[in-house]
Amino acid sequence: MKRVIVLAGLIVILALALYSRPVPLAVPTVDTLEPPKTAAIALPWPASGQGALGAQGYGVLETHGDATPLPIASTAKVITALAVLQKKPIAAGSQGPMITLSQKDVDLFDYYYLNNGSVAQVQAGEQITEYQALQAILLPSANNLADTLAIWAFGSINSYTAYANNMVRSMGLTQTKVGDATGFNDDTFSTASDMVKLGLTAISNPVIAAIAAQPSADLPVAGTVQNVNWLLGQDGVVGIKTGNTDKAGGCYLFAARRQVLDHQLTLVGAILDDTSLNDAIHQADSIVKASDAGFEKITPVQKSQAVANYQTPWQAAARVQSAKSLSLLVWKGQTVKIISNPRSLPAPARSGKAAGTITVISGQQSATGQLVLADSLPGPSWRWRIFHR
Repeated sequence: MKRVIVLAGLIVILALALYSRPVPLAVPTVDTLEPPKTAAIALPWPASGQGALGAQGYGVLETHGDATPLPIASTAKVITALAVLQKKPIAAGSQGPMITLSQKDVDLFDYYYLNNGSVAQVQAGEQITEYQALQAILLPSANNLADTLAIWAFGSINSYTAYANNMVRSMGLTQTKVGDATGFNDDTFSTASDMVKLGLTAISNPVIAAIAAQPSADLPVAGTVQNVNWLLGQDGVVGIKTGNTDKAGGCYLFAARRQVLDHQLTLVGAILDDTSLNDAIHQADSIVKASDAGFEKITPVQKSQAVANYQTPWQAAARVQSAKSLSLLVWKGQTVKIISNPRSLPAPARSGKAAGTITVISGQQSATGQLVLADSLPGPSWRWRIFHR
């Protein structure tokens, strides 16, 4: 009898031990979800030269022409402005430190004036703020004050170009080389794609964005100077910089605020080596208007859409679904990806339990939502826990 009791006790202990073993997690199987596809539009690019278009939050959307680096004329002054503001930062709304001009600065004016370069009048002993100097290089495109500002901030043009080349490399502008502070000598090169990246950085800088949007400015000696970007204020255009030389042709780095499908967008585009500056500006206007049709709102994932399922060793099953719809405003023609990340779960689990995440991605745009159990996931029976290991 004792043996029977002992044996029964051992059986109970063994059963309890078997029952107490950890239950394996329920592992999900992910469904294959087919992302939507959109048809790209054709933008009205110029017949010659290069072009590129991007948007804040999207990066570069589209390019046109080859990717050979080209002279960028006075759009190079955007690089100068960014570099100076890195070296000598000023707060938005501030004038910054005062710069006292000398005869060397007058000599720079004389040089560019005699060589038909864009200038702003200066005189020895004049005091001009850093902000006013930035206005002079970004609005009337004063070559003399671009050199003055670079020398003031860095000590010499050579020191400036060394700094600026390191800066553009850090920005990922791999096809850009800075040879001067003005673009006047055509030894500063870039591509339209790199220029869009530059423009996206520039328009995000509150000081540069504010100046680029100004139609005119008052300078101490030069008086009232005009912004040569004549498209400013039309079709949402808020900047950024024009440029032209005989070798560079017409160059235009532009930014425009657009309302597209209830979204506020900031477009940034670049045109290099067009037949003339006026042609480049006219072409940019057409591109800005046409770009509205290039965006489309899509909903790759619907609320309650099944995206995965659990099938346990004890034959329990449950579906996984998206807790909400996921929508994106996408540039037509860009690839859309759906990434489901359901996680393994302990059972039992009730319907509605968080079960991971799902993300939709197109370019730099993304949206993420939660995955939840659509059904309750029962745990194993006591028989399975004891006998099915």
